Amino acid sequence: MRVVLNNGQYKITIPKDLAEEKGWGPGTKIRFVEDLDGRVFLKVIEAKPKEKKTLIPKIKKKK
Repeated sequence: MRVVLNNGQYKITIPKDLAEEKGWGPGTKIRFVEDLDGRVFLKVIEAKPKEKKTLIPKIKKKK
């Protein structure tokens, strides 16, 4: 990964393999979280609308 300065904001490119493995795509919002030991983790805070999952399955209508 590399850090790039773009229009006053730092941007990090996430490797395509990692993004695909995690199901991340354009529009997925990710937050950087630091623990007490200084380690940094990525946490999805909002998935793309089509990736949001529901606990209630869709019911198919009979014709």
